[in-house]
Order: sequence, then C-alpha cells, then structure tokens
Amino acid sequence: MSQPLLCRLGLHKWRNFGKQVLITWQEPGMLPLVKKEMRKYVFCERECLRCGISEKRKFLENIDGTLGAAGWDKVKSEKDQK
Repeated sequence: MSQPLLCRLGLHKWRNFGKQVLITWQEPGMLPLVKKEMRKYVFCERECLRCGISEKRKFLENIDGTLGAAGWDKVKSEKDQK
C-alpha cells in the first residue's frame, strides 16, 4: 500500500498522545541582551492519521536541569519488522 500524496509531501495529519512533559527554552526579548524564558507542555508521542507512522519525541536536559525538545525519532511498527 502506498502512502497518501500529502504524507509523501511531508504534510502529515498528526494525532498527539502519550505523557505530557513541560519543556523550556529561551527566546530573544524586545531589548538587546534580554532573553525571555518560554514554557510549554508537549506530548511525547504522535501518529499520522493518514499513513499510520509513529514518532517519539527526543528530549535533552538543559543546563539548569529542565527539559528541552530536540526532535523526533521514528518508532518501528510491527508491520515494518516483518
């Protein structure tokens, strides 16, 4: 079975699920040399509703001990292993 056209173009329709984790990062503020700390809750896993691929979020520990998101790892499904 081939992937839908939108998925081949990288336009997946994601369903987020799994554990929620608080991540933090810094963005530049309005004034020079001022940084604003941002925080957000994110899900650890996602699955495409069209093609069925699953991915798991990668986390890195920041210097101050908080977590930051570093991208996604593909999860091997049972179909891929056969």
